[in-house]
Amino acid sequence: MAMSDKHSHSADGESDTDLYDSDDSQQDPTFDLDEKEQKSFEGVQKIIEAGQLEKLKVDQCKVYLRKHGLRLTGNKDILTGRIKEHLDIMNGGGEKKYPMSSFVLNCKGDACTGDTVMFEQNVYEMFNIASRSASGPPCGTRIVAGRIVKESYGAAKQQHTFTIEVLWSKGEKPLPPLHPLLIKGRNLYRLKTVRQRWENEGDRQKMLCEKHNRGAVARTNREARVQEKEMRQMLKGNRVSLQYLQKHALAIHNSKHLSSVLP
Repeated sequence: MAMSDKHSHSADGESDTDLYDSDDSQQDPTFDLDEKEQKSFEGVQKIIEAGQLEKLKVDQCKVYLRKHGLRLTGNKDILTGRIKEHLDIMNGGGEKKYPMSSFVLNCKGDACTGDTVMFEQNVYEMFNIASRSASGPPCGTRIVAGRIVKESYGAAKQQHTFTIEVLWSKGEKPLPPLHPLLIKGRNLYRLKTVRQRWENEGDRQKMLCEKHNRGAVARTNREARVQEKEMRQMLKGNRVSLQYLQKHALAIHNSKHLSSVLP
């Protein structure tokens, strides 16, 4: 899979940096715990090793999840379930549970929450965490298999972004299990994206329909934003032209006036 390394700008001022390389996968997904949290994490590990995962409290669950850079949302059942899944898919368990052979349907161009997808993406050596953008030629590629847990259209630019919980990854700079990978829709749709079949494909159609409705609203808002920007630029250009004409007319008037009073 090859992607252009040159950056250009689209009609509404968005650069290729916005369109490509928009995930946060280059960030270290682990977090440094302070001394108190580290002690708590060690206690959590002992409880887990004793096979007593259900005895963890919500705060203890979040210490474990924070340590591994995983999502913290949900009640206790969801948090303990996330920890259990993390333990299950570590050390190659993810690829055994979600083998490459199970991704049989092409969903390039149309993915939704609930899809379990697999794709190949470029990996870049240089990465700016502040702007979440890469630069320079790619240093390799990696394969990512993950579950789409969220997708939304940004309020500012109406850009479609997916949150993908990584199930397994291999290749250049592989991502750890359950790492929350952010990737823009246009990015994902340029990749060789395939998915697993849903147990009930009718449920997926309902999810897609709801997404398409939100997408239509987002595109309308985006068109309005672009038109408003173009109008502001045109008005600004007109003001500059008007100011120039006024100054030019004033200069001519002053020159004529000066000529009439001079002997």
